[in-house]
Amino acid sequence: MDSSGRKVVVCDNGTGFVKCGFAGSNFPDHIFPALVGRPIIRSDTKVGNIEIKVSYPVICSVFFYLLVEY
Repeated sequence: MDSSGRKVVVCDNGTGFVKCGFAGSNFPDHIFPALVGRPIIRSDTKVGNIEIKVSYPVICSVFFYLLVEY
């Protein structure tokens, strides 16, 4: 608590997870994945003489990134 008697909020923006809670607690009250995504709009791309076509919607797995700690 601060000098006015209010609880102080602590937010840890980590690479894999965001942890939020109140100062003085042993553990965070809320933990959720720190993942932000946005669509990337790009034209067709060539690698050497091979044309790569990007089709939408692009489906990818983010499961790997949620489990790996660097």
